Amino acid sequence: MGREGKFNEERLFKIRRMRKARRLFKQMPLFAFVMMQAEYSGYSLVQFQDDLRRRSKPKPKKKGKSPLARFGRYWRIQQLIARYSYTQDESLIIKAMKLRQRITKPYRLEVRLKGMVHEITLSPMTPIQDVESLIAKFNLCKTEKEIDRVFADFQKLAHLR
Repeated sequence: MGREGKFNEERLFKIRRMRKARRLFKQMPLFAFVMMQAEYSGYSLVQFQDDLRRRSKPKPKKKGKSPLARFGRYWRIQQLIARYSYTQDESLIIKAMKLRQRITKPYRLEVRLKGMVHEITLSPMTPIQDVESLIAKFNLCKTEKEIDRVFADFQKLAHLR
C-alpha cells in the first residue's frame, strides 16, 4: 500500500520551480531570472513574476504588548490619550504625562482625621479605579476604626482578585 500524492506531476513541477525561483531570488535577486531561464527552457518573465507572487494574504503583524500594561495607572493613561485625540483638550494629555511619570511608583494615600494623618501605601499594580473607590470610602469615614475596617475590606478584595 503506497501513499498516493495529492498533486499530479505537472503541479509538483510548478511548485518545485516556484520554490527554486523564490530561493534564487532571495540569494541573488539580480541574476535569479537569468539562472531560471538557463535551467527551464521557455521560461518567461511573466512566469518568473508569477512564481515570486504571494499566494496568500500576509499575516497581520501583532502589536506588541507594553510592559507597562500591568501597572494600575496604565489604562487611565490610555483613556486620557483616547479622549485627547477626540477632544484635543491639552489638559488631558498633561494629566496623562503626569500619570506616566508616576506609573511605577506606589500609590501614597494620606487620610486626615481630626488633625491626625494616616499614610497608606498601595502597590503600583493596583488598578486606579480601585484606589479611587477606596479614597471615596475613606472620605466617608469618621473614626480610625472605620478607616482600618475599610482598608481591611479593600485588602481582602484585592487578594481575591
